[in-house]
Amino acid sequence: MKNLVIINAISLSPYATAPLYGPASALSYAMTFAGTLPEVASTVVFCREQSDSFLPFATVARPEWSVRDLLGEMSRLKDGFDNLFYYFADCPLLDEELAARMFADHIKYFSDYTFADGYPYGLSVEIIRAAILDPLLALARDGDVLGRESVFEVLKRDINAFDLETEIAPTDMRQLRISFTADTRRNFNLCRDVMAAGGRNCKDALEVVEKQPGLLRTLPAFVSVQIVEGCPQSCSYCPYPVFRGDVLGKKAEMKIDDFGTVVRNVKEFCGDAVISVSLWGEPSLHSKIDELVGLALDTDGIDLVIETSGVGWDPSRLKSLAEGLKRPPYWIVSLDAWTEADYKRLRGEGFREAVDTTRLLIELFGGRTYVQAVRMNENEAALEQFYREWKKTTESLIIQKYDHFSGLLPDRKVTDLSPLTRLPCWHVKRDLSVLLDGTVPLCREDVKAGRPLGNVFRDPLEAIWRKGDEIYREHLAGTYAPPCRACDEYYTFNF
Repeated sequence: MKNLVIINAISLSPYATAPLYGPASALSYAMTFAGTLPEVASTVVFCREQSDSFLPFATVARPEWSVRDLLGEMSRLKDGFDNLFYYFADCPLLDEELAARMFADHIKYFSDYTFADGYPYGLSVEIIRAAILDPLLALARDGDVLGRESVFEVLKRDINAFDLETEIAPTDMRQLRISFTADTRRNFNLCRDVMAAGGRNCKDALEVVEKQPGLLRTLPAFVSVQIVEGCPQSCSYCPYPVFRGDVLGKKAEMKIDDFGTVVRNVKEFCGDAVISVSLWGEPSLHSKIDELVGLALDTDGIDLVIETSGVGWDPSRLKSLAEGLKRPPYWIVSLDAWTEADYKRLRGEGFREAVDTTRLLIELFGGRTYVQAVRMNENEAALEQFYREWKKTTESLIIQKYDHFSGLLPDRKVTDLSPLTRLPCWHVKRDLSVLLDGTVPLCREDVKAGRPLGNVFRDPLEAIWRKGDEIYREHLAGTYAPPCRACDEYYTFNF
């Protein structure tokens, strides 16, 4: 039996080569791992340019790679080999015993493709029988996005044509959404902290995570910013009018320089993040929304989400925005109803304008525009029609659960989706909210900022974030002070 190892180093971040545990980097761990795999005759690194870091292995360097290129190079190299081991070069915790167990099953059950399921990403390899590479290449399409799941995504297009073997994790850990990869600062920090706590392989790393779950609160990933106070509508399910009174029309807006401070602080502290500009206000009302959007998207590592009513946008302005941006934001248009009568009851005036804006955004930004409805008693009967009709136009649909904001609003949810056993809050774990004056409340549900973590214009972002560690430890211990006690948003997840 002769096997070939393919190491994907195509899009390595600087974190992959940074010292991780002692002087060794994730890349050096991944390169060393190749020598532990069974019956390997050769190892090849796929990359964009040659580097001494890949020695002593051979390399295939291309300035640009597609999924077709990836599978094509694998197919070109396959002659004389029975199987390929495939993994990414930024995975420092790949497990030798797990790979050996998977390979034994791969051979025993004459598998075409063997993978692990239920484990955090970065612990296991993919095993591909060399003979299926030509059929896989034939299934690849122009426009396929090259990523960590590319091989399996292509294989799924004709999954019944292949024999698959799956290594099932003893405990399903997918719900943790963790990745043992040195591709972002938060993932690098997780790998570093887990390894420092004794995690060297799959078994030990999972034990560390189980015994020290606080390590999973690494860095913020989603930052929601209030850039405007005020809206063109007063929605029936929004808590803001309940404690702020009249919200119709613009009351105030964040200065561009202040927003720039938020973006810079997030970039410096987190490395990358998704920023939303729709906290308690309609972004279309901001006088310099074009400049604000450009500022965020010109910052490497920052993605932008604009959640909007669809009211207040000048079509020509949206077209200019689409033409002038280096990369597109995500758009979420809250419509909630298919008919004008239902819309007016839930949101007020503006139905036709909102629908026209939605269709224009879909035309300009394609699948990055999402059409959203909040599911509640008042629209449950008409929700299927909403979904079916918009499905004719776009695949990007969101049906969002109703939020009563810890009892501030009546409970209008149709069904209880909460897990049987309460888990620590995803939003305390991953999110930050920033109000107009820079105040950082505990979370979006803390609408009155009764438990503030600090102020981004006065306090270091790291100090603000670390203050949240105490609340997260409370959750891990099963203690929930207000507003957490009555909240049912803890299991929902943003980007």
